[in-house]
Amino acid sequence: MQSSGKEISQLIACPVCNEKIQFAKINSHLDNCTTGKAQNGQKSITSILGNSNKRKYDTADKASEIIDLDNENNADIPQKKIKIESTENTTNTTNTTNTIKSSDYEFRYLQKISHLPLSEKLRPKEIRDYVGQQHILSQESGVLNKYVQEGLVPSMILWGPPGVGKTTLARLLTKTASLHGSRYTMVETSATKANAQELRSIFEKGRKEYQLTKRRVVLFIDEIHRFNKAQQDLLLPHVENGDIVLIGATTENPSFQLNNALISRCHVFVLEKLSETEVIIILSRGVALLNKLRNVIWNVKNPLKLSRSILVYLCDISVGDARRALNLLEMIEVSTRHVEKELTIEQIREIIKNNNSQGLNTYYDTKGDNHYDTISAFHKAVRGSDENASLYYLGRMLQGGEDPLYIARRMIRIASEDIGIRDNSMLPLAIAAHDAVMKLGLPEADMALVQCCVSLARAPKSVEIYRAWKNLRGMLAENKYNLASSEVPMHIRNAPTRLMEELGYHKGYKYNPDYKDGIAKQDYFPQEVLDKCEDPNELKFLTGEHFGTKTDPDLNENK
Repeated sequence: MQSSGKEISQLIACPVCNEKIQFAKINSHLDNCTTGKAQNGQKSITSILGNSNKRKYDTADKASEIIDLDNENNADIPQKKIKIESTENTTNTTNTTNTIKSSDYEFRYLQKISHLPLSEKLRPKEIRDYVGQQHILSQESGVLNKYVQEGLVPSMILWGPPGVGKTTLARLLTKTASLHGSRYTMVETSATKANAQELRSIFEKGRKEYQLTKRRVVLFIDEIHRFNKAQQDLLLPHVENGDIVLIGATTENPSFQLNNALISRCHVFVLEKLSETEVIIILSRGVALLNKLRNVIWNVKNPLKLSRSILVYLCDISVGDARRALNLLEMIEVSTRHVEKELTIEQIREIIKNNNSQGLNTYYDTKGDNHYDTISAFHKAVRGSDENASLYYLGRMLQGGEDPLYIARRMIRIASEDIGIRDNSMLPLAIAAHDAVMKLGLPEADMALVQCCVSLARAPKSVEIYRAWKNLRGMLAENKYNLASSEVPMHIRNAPTRLMEELGYHKGYKYNPDYKDGIAKQDYFPQEVLDKCEDPNELKFLTGEHFGTKTDPDLNENK
């Protein structure tokens, strides 16, 4: 009874007016308090709870409208504008309503990808959004398009320069083919990290995957040219018996870097460098996406504004590499995020120059096809006496990071092969340029290379000794007229010992300086060769002619 009386006399706070009320009188107080407050225009407990439940219900309804981000099929669902209401408590704050312009789906998607590089943000999800390579993807004549429409993914090698979309194309081909028939699942790896054990594990999983689900494994190997011969041979039986579908991506010439047996089991598709128009399309998409991120995620109100001339400039310095172009665009966006005015091309040049000197480099692979193609073009320009083209290719090689000693060695070769005895000063000059590079290095030795390059291009040309040497080597290789096997004549042999003198070595030799004008009649070719060769002119390797006898018909057309 005492405890009961204690409860009756206990004071508790009213949940409406916060007044201290005896426990026994709380119910009657709540009735009066609720009625009074309701008459004064304030919310009752019932209305408070009711509104709270209503808000929860509305939130649940809206939550049910959120699109599943992991489902790529929802990409075409129309975006919906929603309003988020924020209700404050009764501490003299006013209700505010903020309208979010983008849909909840768009906001969540942009938030999800905001940390990714721009090139990854823009990676297309559908093959219709893929830019470039129409020679293999066009609906009219594209070979790969025909395969995909039939639901097939053949084993292939995708060969092309960096940033043209090799990885993206492999993913889209696998995804699109799965929609048209066969079922595929893709496994990606790189030749820089994959070993034989990992490959065997993938092959085993591929067999089990097909047995259980009838889905074939597409194995995508980036930089496949980095695999050694043993690793490439490991792929052969599994590609041949269909355990996997192989898609290899490479920037190197497959005929030089891959085994012939592997190439014969795969289609080789050459991916072309992206055109200016195609790179501008990709850059325009990048600008649009960056402006969405600025507005929705980063709360930056001023949009990124780039003129077409700036996009063309970015295209030029990226040399058809979409990834490089997007990296430059992303750098520009970060550097100018709070700049309100439209950017000029001079500002863009300054930003790139100050933040990324490598952004101005031309695409040049010092170990791939570009390496051999450019040095070949340089050699031919010098041979053709085009001093400007020679200087241009020299500049491209040095700008691309080519080894200057490699260029200097080639110029030594040019001095002998293409100029030869027409100007004997060119060989010492080329050797001096090589020494300058050895002693100074770049950038100090660049002018020595330029001087040698222009001098070689301007020098008179002659291939007399080159052709003579080439002709002689061919005859020796065939042992024509016993040139490679005949005995050296006795009279022009050396006789350092008495025994050799007694055997006839050096006997009958005429020492030319003892004779008038240094002329004496004696044969220097082996007698066996002279007997077998009916036409003595065949042994005249040096003809005194510096050039050939052909006439270029294009010269007459120009006249």
